[in-house]
Amino acid sequence: MTQAAPPAPSPRRTAALLAPATFFEGYDLLLLGLALPLIREEFGLSLAAAGVVGSVVFSGQFGSLVLLLLADRIGRRPVLTLTIAGYTVATALTAMSHGVVDFVVYQFVARIFLGAEKPLANILIVESQPGPRRGRSLGLLSSMTALGQASAGLGFLLAVGTGASWRWLYAAGLLPLVLVARARRDLPETVNPVHRTVVLWGGLAGVRRRWLAGASALNFLFAVFPTAVIFWASSLVRDEWGWNLKAINPVFFVLWAAGLSGFFVAGRMMDERGRRPTAIAFFALAAVAGVLTFSIESDFVRGVGLALVIFGLTGATPCMSAFATEPFPARLRGHVGAVVRVADMAGSAAAPSLVGLLAGAVGGIGPGLAIAGLSYALGAQVVMLLLPETKSAETLN
Repeated sequence: MTQAAPPAPSPRRTAALLAPATFFEGYDLLLLGLALPLIREEFGLSLAAAGVVGSVVFSGQFGSLVLLLLADRIGRRPVLTLTIAGYTVATALTAMSHGVVDFVVYQFVARIFLGAEKPLANILIVESQPGPRRGRSLGLLSSMTALGQASAGLGFLLAVGTGASWRWLYAAGLLPLVLVARARRDLPETVNPVHRTVVLWGGLAGVRRRWLAGASALNFLFAVFPTAVIFWASSLVRDEWGWNLKAINPVFFVLWAAGLSGFFVAGRMMDERGRRPTAIAFFALAAVAGVLTFSIESDFVRGVGLALVIFGLTGATPCMSAFATEPFPARLRGHVGAVVRVADMAGSAAAPSLVGLLAGAVGGIGPGLAIAGLSYALGAQVVMLLLPETKSAETLN
């Protein structure tokens, strides 16, 4: 007598099992920048050498493309099991690095696995959640990035305050990662694997090219503005705005925290109003808020404007995730994910130098960021011209 297969987890449990994917993405991506002064001090790195370390580590994300393609061949669950296991091992080794070469190698490998986590989690959310709540689920998944970044910031402050090594910041995540790896064995498989050799461009023959071009362009534009803001924020606030932590109005911190509600507001709007109107609204808001915030010389406008920028950026995130997955056939979403991931990485890579060049031409980092924010106005145009409405489950596949 054969034993019955265990029941598939509920959609809510599936979403909970996938939430750590974006949490650890936010944690790890911010942690390297925060811990870099401590790492430089221990390994004796110059600024130039530290820059090379960062570039090599981040380039590991390109390895995630292979894993995304593999997810269409062998399924989502085995690849997600592999990514969390690989990332856990690489993170443990990072905490035990003996020198800068070890550190770079282990972090390079960690980024290969981490780079596939969020795209695969988005795909599985789309394929496992009921249509009327899919937008909310994407909003919840996206919000975990901010929680991961907040955890990295808190951990860094504790490490600095107690004189602890940067190694503890990586070791701190090991127990949660092990528990997540164990729990992920309960993830459902949502697509029948394609038993054939995966060839990227040939495999995309069944994808509507207009939608693929739109999703790729949107991912590129989506990455430019927030990457530029994060990269140049310290220099802008300290050198151009003359702000310091003690002098900032506490009300601004409340407003900035409230701006994170964009994840959830957009998720609900996507389910009730549709993907296209929600995306257009949040991309346009981020663009307008960016122009006002970074071009008007008023502390009040800057403080309130930053809250609106945060609200617009966080609200645009689940919309972008929906357009990168929902319009495409389930059996090819890994292939599509690889293509749009390249566009996302290209936008992230271009952002710092773009604003740096603009700053020299237009008179400062602030005006340069205001121009970079217009990328979100272009994003709203891309949604209007190239991408379909995918609110209804019937529009999928």
